[in-house]
Amino acid sequence: MASTTQISCVSLGMFIIDEIHMPHHVPLIDVLGGSAAFVTLGQRLFSSMPQEIGCLIIAGNDFPLDIFDRIEGWGTTLEVKVRESDMSTRGKLVYKDNTFGPKTFEYLGEPLRATPPELIGSPLLRSKAFHFFGTPGEILLQVPQLLRLREREKLDSHPLIVWEPLPGECARHNRHLFLAACKLVDVFSPNHIEVAAIFDDDPSQDFDADNLEAIGQTILDSSIGLDGNGVVIIRAGEHGALAMSGTTRPTWLPSYYDGGSPRVVDPTGAGNTFLGGYIAGWQRSGNICEAMKYGHVAASFALEQIGLPDPVVDKRGGRVLWHGVSVFDRLREYKKRLSSARVISEGLL
Repeated sequence: MASTTQISCVSLGMFIIDEIHMPHHVPLIDVLGGSAAFVTLGQRLFSSMPQEIGCLIIAGNDFPLDIFDRIEGWGTTLEVKVRESDMSTRGKLVYKDNTFGPKTFEYLGEPLRATPPELIGSPLLRSKAFHFFGTPGEILLQVPQLLRLREREKLDSHPLIVWEPLPGECARHNRHLFLAACKLVDVFSPNHIEVAAIFDDDPSQDFDADNLEAIGQTILDSSIGLDGNGVVIIRAGEHGALAMSGTTRPTWLPSYYDGGSPRVVDPTGAGNTFLGGYIAGWQRSGNICEAMKYGHVAASFALEQIGLPDPVVDKRGGRVLWHGVSVFDRLREYKKRLSSARVISEGLL
C-alpha cells in the first residue's frame, strides 16, 4: 500500500483469538474477536475505500493463517507486528445459558497490547482518528506519546481520540484518574455498567437514564478534551446510547434492535462496532447525533452472529452486502424510523 494513503481510523485495541463455550454445544475454536477487530468492522461497514482504514495486529508466533487471510480480505491498510517470542492473544468466553447474556471471559495467557510506538514508520501514524481500549493510566501515558510521535513527523492536525475504558479498571477508587484522562480525549465511551462502577458509591446493574445523565454531567463539569469540547457517549445495550457535550443537550438514541429481538444472536463486540461506526459517521458529518446513528446501525451487524460478519459483493448490483443487507439501506431505514418516533431528549435530533 502506498505510503501516501490517508488513513481514516486505526484502533490500538486488541485482536483476540477466542474459544467460545456454550451449553450443550461443541466449543468454537479460533473465533476472531477483540476490540480492534470490531472497531475495524464498524469502520469497514461504511467504507467504499477500505484501504483508508488502518488495521494494526500485534500477533504472536501462532497467529492462525486463516484468520490473517480473512482480515487481509477486508482490504484495509494492514500492519502486522509479530512478536516471535510470544503466543498470540487468546481468550476463553463461556456463556452460562442459551440467551447469550450471562458470560465470563478470561485471557489464556498474557495479552499482547498495542502502543503508539508500534506505529513508527507506518502510514497508520497519520490516521485522522485513533481508538484506545485501555486504562486511565495508559491514556495519560499513550495519548501524549502519540501526539509527540505525530509532531516529530510534522503532523500538525489533531486527530480524533476515542477512548473505551478497560472494564477491569472501572472502579470508584480510580475516579480521579478517569477524570484526568478524559481531559486528553475527544470521546469517552464506557457502557452504562462501567460508568456507574466508576462514579456511583453503590453501583447497580439496573438501567437508570437519569442517573447516567447526572454522571455524564459530572464528567463534563470536570472537562473532557484538550479544548473542553469533548463528548461523553454512554452505551447502554438494548436501552440505546446517550450523548452529552458542553454545547448540546443530553440525547438518547435507541438501539437498532429492541431487547429480545430474535435477530440478536450475540452482543459481544457490539459496543466496539458502535464506536467504529460512530467514528465513520463523525468523519462524514461532523455531527454527534448523525454519528450515533451510524454507530447504532454498525452495532446491529455485530449482533447478528457469533464473531464477525464478512462482506459479500452483490453480483447483480456490485454493492457490498453484509448478511445480504446494504449498510446504507439499513441506515436510511433507521433514520426513517427515528423521524416518526419519540426520541428521549430531542436536543440534537
